[in-house]
Amino acid sequence: MKIISVITTPNPDALKFTVGDELLSEGSRSFTSAGSAAKDELGAKLFELEGITSVFYMSNFITINKDMNCSWDTLESQVLAVLREHEIEKIETNEKKNTGKSNDNQLNKGDFAELSPAQKIIAIDKVLDDEVRPGLAGDGGGIEIVGLEENVLQVTYEGACGSCPSSTSGTLQFIETTLKTELDNNLTVIPV
Repeated sequence: MKIISVITTPNPDALKFTVGDELLSEGSRSFTSAGSAAKDELGAKLFELEGITSVFYMSNFITINKDMNCSWDTLESQVLAVLREHEIEKIETNEKKNTGKSNDNQLNKGDFAELSPAQKIIAIDKVLDDEVRPGLAGDGGGIEIVGLEENVLQVTYEGACGSCPSSTSGTLQFIETTLKTELDNNLTVIPV
């Protein structure tokens, strides 16, 4: 696998490795333990390295989080070795294909309250795709919806965002403000 760059993230315990090959054709993979990555060849290999606490990857990058007591000095070269040896497997994820997302680009703000819970999640996911996820991916992270109860959106951060101090303050405020502006002023967002 060709490594294009290794970039520091706002999280000092995370590095973003940009690669020249496509890791996934769509979607993302996120693992926070060796057990959760056991069925993923790349994730499992990375968790064999001492000090890895999470692995998150999308089409052309992978973000590695390390234990705060480990140093990137040796761990970075070990991660690079695993990435260079990894054989790319084209993996089609059906997660996004099966969500029933429509191609409607616009939703009138007043219409959001009338949507079913499932339709609300689809609308929120669309806003996250358009307005939030590209910025998070730029820093080696991501966000996934855990659930929506009334007007409270529960999310989980992935990759570099998972343990970044700003994810519970500035980033969270940006996400909430964006969703309020685009969809409903009554929405609140909490990380779980």
